[in-house]
Amino acid sequence: MEPAQTTERRGPAVGPVSESAPRKPSILCCSHVLWLLDVCALGAALFLGYWLRIGSGLFGASYDLSLARLIPLVAISVGWTAIFAIEGLYRRAKVIAGLDQVLSIGKSTTLGFLLLLALSFVWKRNYLVETRLVVAFGWIFSIVLPSLIRVGIVRTALRRRMRHGEGAKRAVVVGPIPFARRFIEDELPARNGYQVVGFIETREGEIASDLGPEYVLGRINAIDEIVGTHEIEEIFLPIALLENRICFDVVARCSRTGLPVRLVSDIFEILMPDESKEKIDGLPGISLGEPALKGVGLIAKRFVDLSVSVIAIVAFAPLLILIALLVKLFSPGPVLFRQIRAGRNGTPFTFYKFRTMKHNIDDTIHREYATNFIGGKELRLRDERKDSKIYKMPDDPRITPIGRVLRRTSLDELPQLFNVVKGEMSLVGPRPPIAYELTIYKEWHKRRLKAKPGITGLWQVSGRSSVPFHDMVLLDLYYINRWSLSLDIEIILKTIPVVLCGKGAY
Repeated sequence: MEPAQTTERRGPAVGPVSESAPRKPSILCCSHVLWLLDVCALGAALFLGYWLRIGSGLFGASYDLSLARLIPLVAISVGWTAIFAIEGLYRRAKVIAGLDQVLSIGKSTTLGFLLLLALSFVWKRNYLVETRLVVAFGWIFSIVLPSLIRVGIVRTALRRRMRHGEGAKRAVVVGPIPFARRFIEDELPARNGYQVVGFIETREGEIASDLGPEYVLGRINAIDEIVGTHEIEEIFLPIALLENRICFDVVARCSRTGLPVRLVSDIFEILMPDESKEKIDGLPGISLGEPALKGVGLIAKRFVDLSVSVIAIVAFAPLLILIALLVKLFSPGPVLFRQIRAGRNGTPFTFYKFRTMKHNIDDTIHREYATNFIGGKELRLRDERKDSKIYKMPDDPRITPIGRVLRRTSLDELPQLFNVVKGEMSLVGPRPPIAYELTIYKEWHKRRLKAKPGITGLWQVSGRSSVPFHDMVLLDLYYINRWSLSLDIEIILKTIPVVLCGKGAY
């Protein structure tokens, strides 16, 4: 089916296909302008906190804020915007958000003050942390002022423009009918910064027969032409409503356009009910575009990885030695299991674990399991003790007795701390695939390789062995798309009870 003839329409509401209109850039859309506003707001907040306690005379003797104090104030304000960037506060979705943006500002400001207090203790310089009231006032103002500017002014102005169809990203929805109709009846996507200009059918007539051909841009096999003709910037794909047999083929077709593909699925709501999520038409979504982790975020993540790993290796040294002796004592063979895994962008590296299986065994069982698991084949595996469906072999005959204990407690993963120190892995990230598993991957699965692999991740804290492979990939993509330092900390904290309870470990 050829793309339908276009007719002019106004506003962001979905209707007959619209022609693209010239865009008027907004000064508020520029990230460097927003950064400058943040620096000014944070500087004013820190100054107000200091002045109210020390300079106003309301709490005793007053003192002037000297030049020696003003220079660190500016430096601190600029430094805190780096924390804002790490928290994702310069991403478009976050700028448009309301409460979620305020919460992120609160997290960033709290972390900023904790770092400032730590530095003042080390360097013996009490810049802007002289008293508890200076810290308290500064903390409150540093949340309130940036929030007022970002949410009260910037967000309001951007959303006003979007309601008139300006500054919103032009998007298409790839069928089917139930999802298409919901976009027509509700302007929620427009309020999230999107202008849905039409729909793409995965099979002939699935939308046109119900809504009319004027809503249809064309068929999925002509998606490259549709994207170019209508200047599409993003693609919505409601994977939960597409038939399983065509869903991931459609993902691959959409991905080949080079545009961000926003997967809309309720799997994130089911597996992560407490996680803050950007929603499209009431359903959480993720983008298959560029990863959020870059620039200053990469530096911050590497610093945390290196610091925590070195401390953990020193702290757990006696335990590492004990486990090594037990592995050697109860099973002949090497202490460590070494295997070639795929790292970031598919780069191979040597992956370390304490050996939990018998030495020199055939890997045919795992190859067959991996082929079926990645291919989405029904595995018919169950944990009889819990009477629940799982996606991992519960009684692998290759595992040694001490290995079973190590796996239940996840202690076999401790040597991966050395992979983190070497820079091959991170504390948090997708699990690294075995080299032969990559030959089974579909093209969209390989997007999970955009991040450095981790010891723990969303998969481990969201269901682990009870999560099928496709959903595991979605969780990895969600993490890559929504990374922030606070999300890493949250995952690490959630990993602790998961490990202690042995949840999902086999």
